[in-house]
Amino acid sequence: MRTHLVILLYCLLTLSCNSDDDAAVVIEPTLDGQWSLTNISGGLVGLDQDFEEGTIVWDFDTENEQVMITNNSDSEMVYSGLNSGTYDYSVSSTETSTVISVDFLNLEIMTLTANQLVLDDGIAFDGFLLTFMR
Repeated sequence: MRTHLVILLYCLLTLSCNSDDDAAVVIEPTLDGQWSLTNISGGLVGLDQDFEEGTIVWDFDTENEQVMITNNSDSEMVYSGLNSGTYDYSVSSTETSTVISVDFLNLEIMTLTANQLVLDDGIAFDGFLLTFMR
């Protein structure tokens, strides 16, 4: 009888274990892929310009450190970022910030999530804040 009880307890303990103690897999957001510029704000004139998704697209290739920009905005815009083309870029990080350098622009990453990227050109009072969505 005692043997049966020990076997029963062993089975119950074994079957009641599950994998919820496993470490959670955390996927870090990445620049890689296409980002659609949805808003540019700031500048000396206080610009707040919205763009339809797909009008201006930055496609980051993190393996080759290049970004292909497709800029189909109107030429009448006050500012719409870089012209269409392929640009080399680099990323540098300090303890307090991460900066993307594209062409002549140094853009600090303010927000990077799976679906949103916010870049700040870091120029006080007349700089621009670029908001991208996936």
